[in-house]
Amino acid sequence: MDAWLAEAGWYPGRDAEREAAQAVATVTDRYRAYGVDIEPSAAALAFVREHVSLRAVIDTAPENFAVFTPHLVFKGDAEEIAELAGDLDAKLFPIGYDTYDGSTLLMDGSGRFFFSHQTGPYYLGRGKYEALIRFTSGEMDDAESFFV
Repeated sequence: MDAWLAEAGWYPGRDAEREAAQAVATVTDRYRAYGVDIEPSAAALAFVREHVSLRAVIDTAPENFAVFTPHLVFKGDAEEIAELAGDLDAKLFPIGYDTYDGSTLLMDGSGRFFFSHQTGPYYLGRGKYEALIRFTSGEMDDAESFFV
């Protein structure tokens, strides 16, 4: 995963604090415009600071990227993500998205990663490496198993 991220511009110790702060402010304002309040947990903010603006090719398909920038891809996503957060009884924050179909990568305060896709929500794993390995390989679990 480190090599994959490095191809996108990541390096150990990367801290894009100013760019991350701007991305977080922009996305929280966009969600609020649709009636959803979000705030990054410490874990999500740390991830964003380390990975913001990286664009990593998925499956060697040049038109399919994982973009690690908080974003609201579709206006209806705000409501869907708020509903998923309620089902999980956890605050979720968007940490990125894929360009193929605009699905959102999310992270909760305990370091769990989720994927909001048009076919439903998925659990990617706990921690960056487990989650990104599962994301890039397509090995995702149904998030319903984690509902409270």
